[in-house]
Amino acid sequence: MHLQLWSVVALQVWLASAVTLVARNNGSTGFVSVKNGRFNLDGSLYRFYGTNAYWVHMTTDYDLELTFHDIAAAGFNVVRTWAHNDVSSKPASGPYFQILSDGKGAINEGEDGLKRLDKVVATAQKYGIKLLLTLTNNWNPARPIPKVAWNRRANTEELPRGFLSNDYGGIDAYVRAFNPDGAHDLFYTDRAIIDAFKNYVSHVVKRYAKSPAVLGWELGNDLRCSSTVPSSPNCNTATITNWAAEISSYIKTLDTNHLITPGDGGFYCLNCPKKFAKEFTKPSPSLPGRSFDGSYGVDTEDLIAIPDIDFGSFQLFPDQTEYFPSVEDSFATKAIGDGGKWVAVHSNTATLLGKPEALTAAAIIPKEHYSSFAPFNSTSKIPDGTPCGGVEPFQVDFAFTSWANIALHGNVSGVLEYQWQQSGLTSHGTIHENWEKRALTESPQDGSARYNGPANGQNADQFAASLPPLD
Repeated sequence: MHLQLWSVVALQVWLASAVTLVARNNGSTGFVSVKNGRFNLDGSLYRFYGTNAYWVHMTTDYDLELTFHDIAAAGFNVVRTWAHNDVSSKPASGPYFQILSDGKGAINEGEDGLKRLDKVVATAQKYGIKLLLTLTNNWNPARPIPKVAWNRRANTEELPRGFLSNDYGGIDAYVRAFNPDGAHDLFYTDRAIIDAFKNYVSHVVKRYAKSPAVLGWELGNDLRCSSTVPSSPNCNTATITNWAAEISSYIKTLDTNHLITPGDGGFYCLNCPKKFAKEFTKPSPSLPGRSFDGSYGVDTEDLIAIPDIDFGSFQLFPDQTEYFPSVEDSFATKAIGDGGKWVAVHSNTATLLGKPEALTAAAIIPKEHYSSFAPFNSTSKIPDGTPCGGVEPFQVDFAFTSWANIALHGNVSGVLEYQWQQSGLTSHGTIHENWEKRALTESPQDGSARYNGPANGQNADQFAASLPPLD
């Protein structure tokens, strides 16, 4: 009980610090940089606690304002969101950023295209929020394009387009467009695909190269050798490392103001040869299993050590990944404990490599949302009748506060919850005359909804007034 209370206080201290930074730098023209292995903003230490909202560019202008207003009020100062939305043909409704088909990419810069992302960036800046913009996604299971986007009313049991985080195109969308029978890792090696991705990257990066609302660029979400499309026998950690080195170097030619992170899940390959890392974690019996043996085709230490990579990224999804092989009596006990160890390992990596690390997505499914749970490699929620999993609400709170506490008192410089749940959305385009007159619609979620709008009551003013900032 004392540990739980202390962890809650620790998280509140971090949030108070984050809020203070937002208040001090709101309207600043400065960009986040890295100095002595730490984030820096306008000459001051910068640590962030924020959230994920992949879906925000699909909303109306009113809903976008409402969402960022509520996120800022909760004390969050960074939002990670998708800067990609790939489709194979023009959808019947809703925004899209690029059509990938027949070996070509056609970028949509219109009102239902990148101008929606323009609005996201402008609104984030208005509320003093910085964005981590993700350029592609490892996960994109194939399915026919739904006729309706999630922000339109539809009498259908089919999940609308954009409801799940894996429904915005990504790596497999490129592979299907350029080589329909190809392996997932062609994205990292095929020159035509790489050039098409670079073309898209250039349009997006140059568009926001001078915007202080952008924290940085994430090359891709959860980069791996495989997804629902299998990998070739040739894919290994060097495949993704070489690709990340090329793309990060290319982005630096377009934009020297913003930071770059790989976006991988943070998996290690302790016995792999390194191309860039001069210091790295040595193999140890205390670090066993797939998270440390290169099984995912990722060597997070070599990725972080790439010269044009500014900070490391890792993720934490114990409902979908076993980070440490062991047997516990309780899923909650194992998930929370393993999560803490995972954060601690990455804290040590940040110290070892001399670059910041950020936990860019962390979630644990509560029982109340388990019926909405959709794994990243699936296009649907779990079937009806599946035994209920998930953890109790108090265990969700304890998980986040304990993970944040380990990050805060270690060397992890940022934590982003996955994911923001926004209430009161006018999903059908209606606009309320009264700000308090909320609609009943909520934002998409895959079971990981973490915060449900302003009812939480823990806003920025409360944090800043009640707790001092970190030294």
